[in-house]
Amino acid sequence: MATAEPIVRGAILQELLVAGRYGFELASRELAAAGVDPHEYGQLSFVGTLQPVTRTRLAQAMGLRRTTLRDAVGRLIERGHVEERPNPLDGRSTFLVLTPAGQEIFDRGLPVFRRVLRRLDETLGGALDEHEEAVRRVRVALQSLTPQRGSGSVARM
Repeated sequence: MATAEPIVRGAILQELLVAGRYGFELASRELAAAGVDPHEYGQLSFVGTLQPVTRTRLAQAMGLRRTTLRDAVGRLIERGHVEERPNPLDGRSTFLVLTPAGQEIFDRGLPVFRRVLRRLDETLGGALDEHEEAVRRVRVALQSLTPQRGSGSVARM
């Protein structure tokens, strides 16, 4: 377990930011060692986990504005890792799905993430689920206080 540090009350946003950086560094190192591009894998993994997924749902899940998502998805499509398919329930939208090449990358990275999460769970004394739920609640609360991505309006409590 990491050494105990004093808790600075009110520093939760900084704590989340720094934790995210350490997590990204650890996952990136492990992904790269497995021959997976860590910068592409994050976005690709959202599509792989949610597929088939609309751009609107993907933007919500990733916390991105639709314009930012458009550029990211465009790169994945250009690389041949994601494709668009018609949404049979709504002719105005499309579904994003992994191509066979994208699925192969996703499948190669998945055991890496599972290994990283096992190590983190061990470091937390088997309490990863509890901590993950607390972080999710914080994310949902912050999301409710943040302008909705793509709409410009502010959610009210």
